Amino acid sequence: MTPYVFMILIWLTLFYGLLYKAKKISDEGLQRRKKIFIWISGFTLFFIMGFRHYLVGIDTPHYLSRYYASPYQKWEMFRRWDIWIPKELGFTLVGKILYSLHASDKMYLLLYGLFISVCISRFIYKWCKNPFWGFYLHTTIGLFTMSMSGMRQSIACCICWLGIDYILEKKPIRFILLVLLAATFHQSAIFFLAFYFARYVTIKKVSGWMISCFSVAFVLLRPVLIPLLSYVMPAKYEIYGLVSDKHQVNPLLVVIALLIPMFCLFFWERCETTDKKKDQFYSLCFAGSFCYALIQVLSISSNMIGRMNQYFYIFNVVLLGNVISEIKDYKTRYIASVFALILPGYMFFKAQSLGISPYYFFWQIYGE
Repeated sequence: MTPYVFMILIWLTLFYGLLYKAKKISDEGLQRRKKIFIWISGFTLFFIMGFRHYLVGIDTPHYLSRYYASPYQKWEMFRRWDIWIPKELGFTLVGKILYSLHASDKMYLLLYGLFISVCISRFIYKWCKNPFWGFYLHTTIGLFTMSMSGMRQSIACCICWLGIDYILEKKPIRFILLVLLAATFHQSAIFFLAFYFARYVTIKKVSGWMISCFSVAFVLLRPVLIPLLSYVMPAKYEIYGLVSDKHQVNPLLVVIALLIPMFCLFFWERCETTDKKKDQFYSLCFAGSFCYALIQVLSISSNMIGRMNQYFYIFNVVLLGNVISEIKDYKTRYIASVFALILPGYMFFKAQSLGISPYYFFWQIYGE
């Protein structure tokens, strides 16, 4: 886990040097320093993802095998629009194009890591008040572990998040087209289409706590809802025990998923503002956080169901980081920061899941 520790320490040191000590700098200078921080942090994220050994990540060897098999896919197949989503041809097409350009497996992983890190960096720059929290929480509670293994779904998630702008700008057609594009990489992206209606939800303190109570009560409804999922989940994923107890998750993860939006509601110092887009985005984040929690409840029966919450984790990243950053009382902000720093970090380094640990660079001999 040494490279992950080193990466996080770089972010923490860089944040302290560039941003924490920049209180007397003008807004323009602070913005410039924020860009520098995101550029360097995004590069370290790309470096860890792109230069990893091909055996880091449980599914990485499978995707590389699929990449080497891409020449056998006929170009005529991509002209059939009716199979783009069922066959997830977007991912196949990218692999075929890269292979035709004689890209090596190392270049394949590099380009993949570049796309993910650019998307994450862009999102953090646009929505996170404190970019350190954005990168840190992305690594410890977010997509990072999955992105080192589940390549198709990670790409689909990033494409879907580009559509968040279209939700706020009331552009449903562009949002739908973007999600459909994501679904050509991983069918599960189709479920993100329903999230467009979250823009009509306004969450304040009272309504937020009411939804929190419903989320806790949702635990009792799980035995009823699980069988219903067998009728809506793609048939191709039934092999993974999608609606059985074959792949169980740690109940502690479910508890934490329920506590995250409650933690944010408790510390959220909401004030009326003329920036309606900002208010709407916060409501969208809370809605996404609650979706994450509800899906995690369902995942008690199968962690394959829990993979659906990868599309919503980004809202937890923004909520936790922004709510903590906006706490006015120093002592309260300090206590909240300690909890947000230690608990996610402990969970990440304790879990070491999906085969990303031990970590080896591509020039190292795996296992030595």
